[in-house]
Amino acid sequence: MTFDPNLFVARWYCGYVLPEDLPSFAADALEAGFDGYALRQLAGLVRPTSRDVGDLFVRSLGDMGLEKPGSIQEAILTIAKSVSKSIVDGTVDPFEGARRLSHLAQTAGYPESLAQFFFLTEELGIGEFARSRNLIRTDIVAEAEKLLAVTA
Repeated sequence: MTFDPNLFVARWYCGYVLPEDLPSFAADALEAGFDGYALRQLAGLVRPTSRDVGDLFVRSLGDMGLEKPGSIQEAILTIAKSVSKSIVDGTVDPFEGARRLSHLAQTAGYPESLAQFFFLTEELGIGEFARSRNLIRTDIVAEAEKLLAVTA
């Protein structure tokens, strides 16, 4: 998987990153050519807690020239674009991707760009009244392509 610091920062902003994930992020950043005192300190931590990390992560973003997202919606859109790309390129099963996007839709208050994924995953649960899985799969991929086109 390609190192994408913006995606990691978006996941952190949404609360999907644990303190123990931060040293490997810092090590990946150093390996990718970023450098800085806070980044090196963060990479050197072993199984850190939130207290151990303190403000090192935010300072390491400065070392990398990155900023945290301006809003939860901005962070969610960054994550949603990554999931959509994975659906379209086939690295994530469309149903699993739609489940993730449905969760993001709920978190973000059902923005138009994500709401359809919620409806598509809900359709899977209505049994004999649902369309075929193949039709739903096709719609999921089409919605992922649409999200990528609209937010490009």
